[in-house]
Amino acid sequence: MLCRGAAMRFLLTRLYDWMATPPGALVTRKDPLEYLAKLRFFAAAEGSAALGL
Repeated sequence: MLCRGAAMRFLLTRLYDWMATPPGALVTRKDPLEYLAKLRFFAAAEGSAALGL
């Protein structure tokens, strides 16, 4: 549950930054879809054994 929450947080903050960063800003926009894949993985994982714990 915590992994899914963390992935959702990073997905949403990266998505916001992707859409709201003005041209010429000195920050590097990062791809939010990376965390969408992680969120899907954590949603499909059954228990901590799937995470290697």
